[in-house]
Amino acid sequence: MKLHVHAILIFLIVVILFPTVWVVTTSLRRDEAAFSTDLFSSRLTLQNYVDLIVQEQNVPVLVKELQKLISRVSPYDRLTLAQARTKATELLRKMRNYLDESNKRNDSARKSYEALVKIFETNANRVKQSTLNDLRQIEKVLLKTLSELKIDKEELAFVLYEVLSKEKFNSQMEKILRSAVEEMVGFKIDDEQSYALAMNLLRQTHEELGGASLEELETLSARISSLRSEIESLRKTLQPLERSILEAQILLNGDVLTELRSLTTAVEALVKMKDSLARTTAKSVLPTDDTLFLKSLQNVASRLRNASLSLQGFEDLLEIGKTARHLSERLVELTNIEPRLKSLTTYSDMVRTYEEIRPRLERICDDLETLIGRYSDELSRLRELNSSILLKESELQRLSQRAEELQQKRQLLELRLAEERSWLQLILFEDTLKARLSSVEAIKSLSRTDLQRYSTVLTWLRNFANSYGRSDEVKESVQKAVSDLRWIEDYRTFTTRFENYSKNYEQIVKEFEQVMADFEKICDDLLVLSYSGTFVTSEHLTRLLDLVKLDFVNKVRADLAVVSRRAGSLMKLSLFSEAQKLFRDVDKHLFRIDQIWKEKMKHYFGRWVLNSIIVSTIVAIITTSICAAAAYPFSRMRFVGRRYGILSFLLIQMFPSVIFMIAIYNLLNFLGKFVPFLGVDTIGGLALAYLTNIAYNVYLIKGFYDLIPASLEEAAIVDGATRFQSFYMIVLPLARPILVVVFLLTFIGTFNEYVIARIVLQNVRNYTYALGLQSFAVGPYETEWGLFTAAALLGMLPMVILFLAMQRYLVSGLTRGAVKE
Repeated sequence: MKLHVHAILIFLIVVILFPTVWVVTTSLRRDEAAFSTDLFSSRLTLQNYVDLIVQEQNVPVLVKELQKLISRVSPYDRLTLAQARTKATELLRKMRNYLDESNKRNDSARKSYEALVKIFETNANRVKQSTLNDLRQIEKVLLKTLSELKIDKEELAFVLYEVLSKEKFNSQMEKILRSAVEEMVGFKIDDEQSYALAMNLLRQTHEELGGASLEELETLSARISSLRSEIESLRKTLQPLERSILEAQILLNGDVLTELRSLTTAVEALVKMKDSLARTTAKSVLPTDDTLFLKSLQNVASRLRNASLSLQGFEDLLEIGKTARHLSERLVELTNIEPRLKSLTTYSDMVRTYEEIRPRLERICDDLETLIGRYSDELSRLRELNSSILLKESELQRLSQRAEELQQKRQLLELRLAEERSWLQLILFEDTLKARLSSVEAIKSLSRTDLQRYSTVLTWLRNFANSYGRSDEVKESVQKAVSDLRWIEDYRTFTTRFENYSKNYEQIVKEFEQVMADFEKICDDLLVLSYSGTFVTSEHLTRLLDLVKLDFVNKVRADLAVVSRRAGSLMKLSLFSEAQKLFRDVDKHLFRIDQIWKEKMKHYFGRWVLNSIIVSTIVAIITTSICAAAAYPFSRMRFVGRRYGILSFLLIQMFPSVIFMIAIYNLLNFLGKFVPFLGVDTIGGLALAYLTNIAYNVYLIKGFYDLIPASLEEAAIVDGATRFQSFYMIVLPLARPILVVVFLLTFIGTFNEYVIARIVLQNVRNYTYALGLQSFAVGPYETEWGLFTAAALLGMLPMVILFLAMQRYLVSGLTRGAVKE
């Protein structure tokens, strides 16, 4: 039981401490956490802490400062000409010093690199011998494994036929396996005829062991894949067709049906006029020409009737069919008028009224015919597609079941053939191994060509280790060789990238020095021109800035970073321990060069921490003072609402302060108009927003006051003290532990708060520690993990110092339960 408890405790300690360890190690290492999987690194530096405490004016900063000076912008707009000349000279001197340091570092890195290349060239035979030893060990283990494999001749014939059935006589694969086939068939293979005869014998064995099933499985797999593609294609065709049918259905049941109902209402009115003809006597002066009227009625009624018949069988369109049929019947009624009634004025009015709605009737007929035709055709196409999909899915299901049965047979067969397949893989590997041994034996140095040969061997071994299915001595020996040769790729990358870096660095620095020399010649003239009232910019400085921000980053910094990381990896190389110091020197010099030319993130970390200390101290003092005074009446005095007042405070405290932020923001915005230091984006305004945790602290202090005997105050009052004096001189000193607790907890909570600060503060100079820390986590290009973790550790110092200073009060305040009289 104790063992289990200890194991759980150890596990919890590791889990809890891991983030802390990661923060500490990440803040100290040179390699970025995004590119390194190592928790602990040999490439350590304090540069992250230096960048936070003292921001270095490196080359990019100096170029920008010179541009500001020439253009006379802040903070150089108030300098005199003599002061500007002095400042320019100082900035140019610093830049020249950085260039000299960068060139010296580059020369030192170059010397270390050349010494490294010399060491590797001197030990080329050692590398070669080590590689040969690994390959020969693989060969030895390989032969041993081949002799131990239990091979069944029929199963081997099956495997050989699978491989050679696709090969021609005298192909590379056939030559490798010829001796095995000859032993299998019992005769010599020396021409295409004998090879074909041998393949026929192997094919017979292949079919007897289930080769036909495998061929059927391959055919079925191809057919299944084809069916799935066809079904997917049909489904893709189905989707737009379904959308089109739905659109037609919506149009028919929507706009078309609405128009039909409207026309039905109009025709119903005409039918009523027709029924009223017999009750009228007024005759028209001229006879009414109703030829077109009757012809249109018959045509429209016929078209509507046909449309209604076309819609039969479509359940979704029954309503529109019914409406069209009803409208057709009403139109037919208009044609049944006695000839004697056609001379009446009402009949003439009816004809003219119909002429008004005739275009709408003809248009709705056209729309109906078009939409119904489209709907019918697309629906037929949809049914055909669905039928085709169902048939293909049915076939797919049948073939899949058969393929599953064959797949089970194949799995059983593969288990039987496992050793034979391993034998075949090892035979092929053995043949290639002989060629690799010859290739390595021909290596004389560690030139680029020879490094490429080593890299080819490494890739070949790695591919075999990944594809070899058995876990035996062969795989172990191959993995060992891969491990021993892994440094080759790092060293090859190291040399290639260093040469690229060196060439590009020299080109860029040479141009930088030329442009800088030209600028030095005209710098004084530019200053004079600027101080004469002309706004001045310098193309030389623009080019210098482009060289730093674009050319150096694109052409130098990428190679420099890779070389540094590879140097860090190669430091651990046990084959050449004498090279470790040189790799460390290269890494050290290149890291410093990177720091000289790198455009670093501008920050105000010191000010952010100071802002947090100021805000936290103000909030802690005000909160403690108010709570200490507010808790006393609730503890010592008796008044109406005393009990429910403290409960009301606690009820309000249950709601998070963030939900009041809109009201608080508006309050700060209003106060800022009259009291600027209490407005939005001010330290005072932020401190005011933080004064929302009073209720809980009042309750906490009130509970402590209750433990202090009231007799002490009564004795002081008897001796002549006032109520305030007894509170100030008796109660507060005894309540010091709880006041310290409130002060400390309020300080720590305010120091780490983020949400309210993010809402209130906008100016980056006014940021608190928490806001500033978040800016490191969201960089312009990538997360600055080194700066982020270093800032997290440095930001802890104020809280740690305050906690250690008040530790004894904190402990006594949390544990003290009574005060003796």
